Amino acid sequence: MPITHLRKVQSNELATVTAIIEEAKTVLKGRGVDLWQEGYPDQAILQDDIDRGIAYFLVKDGKVVGVAALETQGEASYDQIHEGQWRPDSKERYAILHRVAIAKGHQGEGLASIFIQHLISAAVALDFSDIRIDTHLDNLAMQHVITKNGFQECGVIYNNDQKPCVAYQCFV
Repeated sequence: MPITHLRKVQSNELATVTAIIEEAKTVLKGRGVDLWQEGYPDQAILQDDIDRGIAYFLVKDGKVVGVAALETQGEASYDQIHEGQWRPDSKERYAILHRVAIAKGHQGEGLASIFIQHLISAAVALDFSDIRIDTHLDNLAMQHVITKNGFQECGVIYNNDQKPCVAYQCFV
């Protein structure tokens, strides 16, 4: 069984983050998912994640195999939910899992689920019990990973590009 863990991305590791994100963009395009195809997330966003200390790597047997952001400051796009609602017991303070990407050659190993579980643990360690995530309407693979990890679909939010995304929430 492989050993996996999270570690924060260091300031000099932008190239590794960018490479994984670019690989994920190619995979999404190949699946016909119109997500991350118009520049987002760009290096400025990824560097901001690193600078703010919210960027994490998934490490498997000593090798970086994934990257994601654990947003702890909320986000305006989560203020309005359509075609549903956040749970009635939602917290004012919540964490968001963003930009979850697995490195090329490691898709299909179940690492996205492992990564999400590690990120949930990190959020709980930061004293969050309300955790949210969203993905593109056509990203069925990620929707499957999200729901199999305890998230419930709550509705639709619109991202910064005003594209609809399926929004999920879990409580721990």
